[in-house]
Amino acid sequence: MWSYRKPSIFFPRLQTMFAVLFMAVLAGCQFQPLYGDRSASLQSGIDLSSVSVSQVDNRVAQQVRNHLIFILGGSNTSAQKTHEARIRVSFNNKQLAAIEGVQDSTSGTVTVIASYDLIDLATGKAIANGSRQAQASYDRTGQVFANERAERDAENRAAKETAESLRLAIASDLNRI
Repeated sequence: MWSYRKPSIFFPRLQTMFAVLFMAVLAGCQFQPLYGDRSASLQSGIDLSSVSVSQVDNRVAQQVRNHLIFILGGSNTSAQKTHEARIRVSFNNKQLAAIEGVQDSTSGTVTVIASYDLIDLATGKAIANGSRQAQASYDRTGQVFANERAERDAENRAAKETAESLRLAIASDLNRI
C-alpha cells in the first residue's frame, strides 16, 4: 500500500547548496564580446598596439612577425607608434632518433630562436633587449610531401609560440619603463 511521506529537511538544504555553488561558479565567468574592443593594454596603461615590428627576411621569421603583430594589437593601425621591436629570427631543424617498430620513420624537432631590441622611437635608443626560443617536434616518414608539410607545421607552431613569448617579454619591458 502506498503512503505519503513528509519531505525531509535535507532536500531543501541540498537545493540551496547547489544554488549557491552554481552562483559561485557563474560569478567566476567573464563575458568578453567576440567582435568588441580587444585592445592589448597593460595594467599600467601602456598600449601594446603602439609597438611596431621590424621587417624580416625569411619565412619562419615572417611567421613570428605576423603573429607578434596580431597579438600586440591586431589590426589597430590607428595607434601612434612609440616603440619598435627589431627582431632577428633563426631556426634549425634536427633529426632525432628513429622511431622503434616503424620502418623509415624518424622524428625531428624545429627550434626557433628570436632575439629583439626594443627601441624608443622618440629618442632612437634601445631601452630593452632579450631572446626567446621555442621548439616543436614532428614525425618523418617515407613520404616526401608529408615530411615537408610536417616540418613546415612544426616551424609554424614554434614560430607562434616564440611570438607569444616575445609579446610577454615586450610587455614586461614596457611595464618596467
